Amino acid sequence: MRASPVAGPGACKAQALRSAAPQRLAAARRSLQCRASAQAEDLLTKGRAKYDGGDRMGALRFWEQALDKEPTQEQRLVALFNAACVHASFGDLELAQIPLKDALYGGLDFQAAMAQQDARFVKLRASAQVLIQLRRFSEQVQRTRAAAPSAPPAYARSGRGASSSSSESRGGGGKGILGRDMSEALSTDAETIDASIGGIIKRVLVLLLALTGLGTALFYLGLKYAFVDSPY
Repeated sequence: MRASPVAGPGACKAQALRSAAPQRLAAARRSLQCRASAQAEDLLTKGRAKYDGGDRMGALRFWEQALDKEPTQEQRLVALFNAACVHASFGDLELAQIPLKDALYGGLDFQAAMAQQDARFVKLRASAQVLIQLRRFSEQVQRTRAAAPSAPPAYARSGRGASSSSSESRGGGGKGILGRDMSEALSTDAETIDASIGGIIKRVLVLLLALTGLGTALFYLGLKYAFVDSPY
């Protein structure tokens, strides 16, 4: 009877190397992912510092770079939401909706982001109208996502480049006719806006009272200068 061949030391070593190869590959992938997420986190931090310092376009560039560093899903949502905040601060509603929609389809909790439950989310500062429109947009996306869960096109670099140039070309990056940045003066904290019917009526009444008072003052001022010789 023929004996079965016994594997020698070389064959055992080769088999061990083959079995260890997938483990080494997985470890290498984990190492690359860790380095990439660390780089993304560093870019998120740098972007936050720029944003808090008033350099919103500089912050946007850092957050766009973070999206290219294979970030974790949480890091990606932070970068997308913060990019939307930059566009919203300039009044670019359509540009703000692009990364916001991508983030919402990725699982972003819009209310939690607005409340800055994660410290990496920046404060959304924009005009009252833009804030109301973004809230409505997020609600619409959530309804659409529930009905048709297919994801939208990713927030691509080409779109980001176009949005950056658009923001910079618009009045010198958010600057008014006198070269001054007017977006901060026109911005409003999200928490201070009452979007209810009662809140809208209240604001309209205040505006009407102010206009009535101004009109009355101008009327009597006109009478005074129209009838200079009048004792009244």
